[in-house]
Amino acid sequence: MPDAEDAPATLASNDSTLEPPTLTLGPEFTIAQAAAQRQRLLDAVQSMGAGPLRLDLSGVSDFDSAGVQLLLSTQRSVQEMNAEVLIVQASDVVLEVLRCYGLEPTLGAAGPTPLAQVAATR
Repeated sequence: MPDAEDAPATLASNDSTLEPPTLTLGPEFTIAQAAAQRQRLLDAVQSMGAGPLRLDLSGVSDFDSAGVQLLLSTQRSVQEMNAEVLIVQASDVVLEVLRCYGLEPTLGAAGPTPLAQVAATR
């Protein structure tokens, strides 16, 4: 399995729908990769334009409380910029951990869930 440093986070723009870029993270989002993942999130926050920070966590296979803490910290930073974090896709592992902490976003036909809304349910 590749190291978190070897698996770059990518900001991909979906030109066909004019949606803001999506940051794809994975495969590991744990304490062992916290520093690298934190830097990727900080870089994304610093370079984001108008609109939300969209996260694709569908490729995350390992996720722990350090990952939860990074998501909540990112959400706080983005809120200070009057924006929001959207989880546009999440793996079953991510959903299970968020459910354990009472932070499970509602993903599905309604679309992405703002992380602020997820955190407000805590």
